[in-house]
Amino acid sequence: MTSGHTQQSGSSNTRTGPARRARARGSGPGVRYPNAYVWFVFLAALDVILTCLILHPVLFPRDLHMTESRGAEVNVVADWILERFDLPGMVAFKFLLVVVVILLCEIIGRYSDRTARRLAEWAVAITAIPVIIALVQMGLDLYFWFHPPA
Repeated sequence: MTSGHTQQSGSSNTRTGPARRARARGSGPGVRYPNAYVWFVFLAALDVILTCLILHPVLFPRDLHMTESRGAEVNVVADWILERFDLPGMVAFKFLLVVVVILLCEIIGRYSDRTARRLAEWAVAITAIPVIIALVQMGLDLYFWFHPPA
């Protein structure tokens, strides 16, 4: 009887015990740094949208004939992709980078939580830079659009 009781107790522990321990270690379902990932994906999408607005002359023209773009892509690789594959290629490139960074964070996080967390945070910070620059550029353009120099 005691062996049967031990088995029953052991089987219930095997159902809940390892799952609880796995979640406690962070190897259960879900991702390790969801807040950083949400910000990273949001900023990456905003970067693509703002790049499209700045580079597309009809959407946000510099001249009255809507033929001149207001800027150029500074990232050499992204510029090459834009020239060859246009906006769909740019979107695919950007979100391929997002997937790679998130996968790297998840893989590195298995071995070093601190390093992976830093990588996720740096990814957010670096992705925020072109977004901030684009917003400032568009804000200045709007200001000078409504307040042309005399």
